[in-house]
Amino acid sequence: MAGQQQPTPSLNQYFGSDKEPTDFTKELMETTNQISNLRLAQSNSDLNVGKKEPEVCRIFAETSLDVKDPTAAFFDLIGNDARKSESEGAVGGISLKGESMYIPKVQTTAESDRRRDAWIPIERTRQALIACATSQPGTYVPDPEMLTMPGVIIEEELGDSIGEAVGVCLGEAEAAQRRSLTAGDVTQDERGLRELVQAGAFRAAINLTGRLLTIYGQGQGRQGQPTKHSPHSLQLWFTRLALLVKSKAFNIAQAEAEPFGQLEKPDVFYQFYPDMYGGRPGSMASFSFRLLLAELPMHSGKSTESLTKLFSVLATVRKMISNLKEGLCEDGNPMEISEGDRKDSIKLWSGREARVMHSIINCAISIKDFELAMDLLGQLCERDGAPKHALLSALGRLHLQLGNIPGAEICFNEASQIGPTGVRELVDKGLLAIAQNNFDEAYVAFQQASNLEPSNIMILNNMGVCLLYGGHLKEAIAVLESAISHNPMHALHESLILNLCTLYDMESSKGITKKFALLRQISKYSADAPTAILEKLYG
Repeated sequence: MAGQQQPTPSLNQYFGSDKEPTDFTKELMETTNQISNLRLAQSNSDLNVGKKEPEVCRIFAETSLDVKDPTAAFFDLIGNDARKSESEGAVGGISLKGESMYIPKVQTTAESDRRRDAWIPIERTRQALIACATSQPGTYVPDPEMLTMPGVIIEEELGDSIGEAVGVCLGEAEAAQRRSLTAGDVTQDERGLRELVQAGAFRAAINLTGRLLTIYGQGQGRQGQPTKHSPHSLQLWFTRLALLVKSKAFNIAQAEAEPFGQLEKPDVFYQFYPDMYGGRPGSMASFSFRLLLAELPMHSGKSTESLTKLFSVLATVRKMISNLKEGLCEDGNPMEISEGDRKDSIKLWSGREARVMHSIINCAISIKDFELAMDLLGQLCERDGAPKHALLSALGRLHLQLGNIPGAEICFNEASQIGPTGVRELVDKGLLAIAQNNFDEAYVAFQQASNLEPSNIMILNNMGVCLLYGGHLKEAIAVLESAISHNPMHALHESLILNLCTLYDMESSKGITKKFALLRQISKYSADAPTAILEKLYG
């Protein structure tokens, strides 16, 4: 598990990033790096203070920190903090969250571009690209079925969901006082998009992506119409779909993603546009985009479909690594690559292989295929340079999920012996105590961890849960309220808000008053919030 932690349902967690962010992404979803929320005893051990009481999550995810790979593409990289290397990816009890994006300036070379964009096209696409390259300019006419024809399906721009909730609950007068950033308040370009995402105004950012895609002829009503693609337009789509997932608009994301399939059609490859890119090989779509599309079905309850797509991506990545080790380039062509570049390519694609494996683990856990999850975690542990202490910690948490306390203890002990101790070890100790129903001991462990990382929301959340299960409801509420009052910008986090609302419901039938006060805090400090949170506040 990586440093910071965050709870939340699955987005497809993005475990590490395949590329260095170059011009645009910092923390957009945690879509990019994580093993989905490991919870202790999902049904029976969850909150049972009354048959109809809402559940309180016992274990909250830790955020994996993103990777930095100097070959990253513009807008590429969706994840969390971008502070750790991909090899350390998020492991164990993780869920997705995702915060914003950033655009660092990264110098690239022709070789780093080639390495980053490499991909093995399916046979039908390969033949189409050969036909395109060998035809007279302007004479190649592809079968319409071979074209990717996306378009925005949202007919009207998204409104301010928090402002609407404030109007319903607190009155239009109070709603009128709210000031939120809109797509019209920023420059109509990537700089404006970055500003919206960094401000957490995700719905406004979605609106701006729609405006920018309209410039490419891919706006509202254009789905199914032929169009040209570019790295920029595809990164806009990647950003838009990631924002839709972040906003939990899964059905819209799935519908708008459908024309892309798995990015295997020839018009998303550079070779399809020889007059524009001079025969440059590779995929114009980022690897993160491929992974996002493979994970999307999981958010709509179709985890088996995601598993199939993820294993397909994994097979291609492994074939590319095999080609590199056999002296070929990634797609199997016998192109000369220097030994240093070959090592860099193997390193990049091995990191991407691990990232896909993390996504498969998330997906396996979501359908309770723990055997597959544990097998893949074991494979990750065997990799050269793997962060074994973090992986063992994740494996221990997975054992807790299965109720295997002795197995978890063995993993936690081994993790503490081979890796750095500190917050992770204390959190593991707390989770183990929870599994043994020793909530006082768990609280002490989490409190010690909180002293080391005072702003860690996952730890504060778990402290509140321990107090609740120990019979200290008011103290549990006080811990979570204190977290918000001390750092509202950071602590108004989905998991903490949902848990606090649940505690208010348990405390009194008049908890709605406190929920409205919480809504005022959200209105004051947050630019956006998922509908589920707002419904919890006034539902």
